[in-house]
Amino acid sequence: MKIGVVGCGMVGSTAAFALVMRGIGREIVLVDVNHARAEAEANDIWHAVPFAHPLQVRCGDFADLVDCRGW
Repeated sequence: MKIGVVGCGMVGSTAAFALVMRGIGREIVLVDVNHARAEAEANDIWHAVPFAHPLQVRCGDFADLVDCRGW
């Protein structure tokens, strides 16, 4: 399952990190108006993947959220 997180502030990035640590989904896409912030948060969370569950974490835009579940 692909999960989309819209907004990479404190709540969105923490939610994405919790999803990774619990191994929920197979791909997490972070979207924010500030694309650089979404990219930075995705990279930070991606570094936790080896200590958690194997899944993909990446930044994207609203077009990448077409076939995903929203949080």
